Amino acid sequence: MSNLSFSYTHNQFTKTIQLYGDRAGGQGNFEFAGLVELQSQKILLVHGISQSLEEIHDWRRLSRLIHLAKKLQLPIALWNLPLLQSSIKLHKTSLALSTVIGNVQTEILRFPHPIIAIFDESNDTDIIVKELDLADGFAVVSFDKQTPTEISVIKKDHLKILNKQEDLQMEILNLLNELSKISTEELIKYRIDRFNIS
Repeated sequence: MSNLSFSYTHNQFTKTIQLYGDRAGGQGNFEFAGLVELQSQKILLVHGISQSLEEIHDWRRLSRLIHLAKKLQLPIALWNLPLLQSSIKLHKTSLALSTVIGNVQTEILRFPHPIIAIFDESNDTDIIVKELDLADGFAVVSFDKQTPTEISVIKKDHLKILNKQEDLQMEILNLLNELSKISTEELIKYRIDRFNIS
């Protein structure tokens, strides 16, 4: 990774360092992708937008970020990033893209540290439910007081339903604290088991 940017601010995190790719193919299309800090907890954050994960350079950048998080021994937070749906939609479009998507899925399944997924109110329930298989913990910001049945039943132990984004910082820290008590072997086993079932 190269080309650091310290100018980006994210309202949920105290410090941010945006990281860009260094390949000629493109740098990837994300709202933010890089290192963040929440209190003293350092996290690798990938915050998606509606056009994220539509091109091969998006997936290559994500792969490089996963490698960086592994090297730095950091947890990963994936925000509004529908990995499973995007991979299903794009997997057969080209051999090069399907290879990169397969590599990213393997890297995520075998990642040795906690992965949390965050979805805010801009996503509907169908999208959220379909993404429950790869992440270890889940935070959903919903202004609907009723927790969707599909979400409340699945992965209840590490699922946080919030009614306002102001609560998100504390719930991210709570999730990471809960997941830090699970061994690497168990994290990987649970991910692979959930992925195989889906």
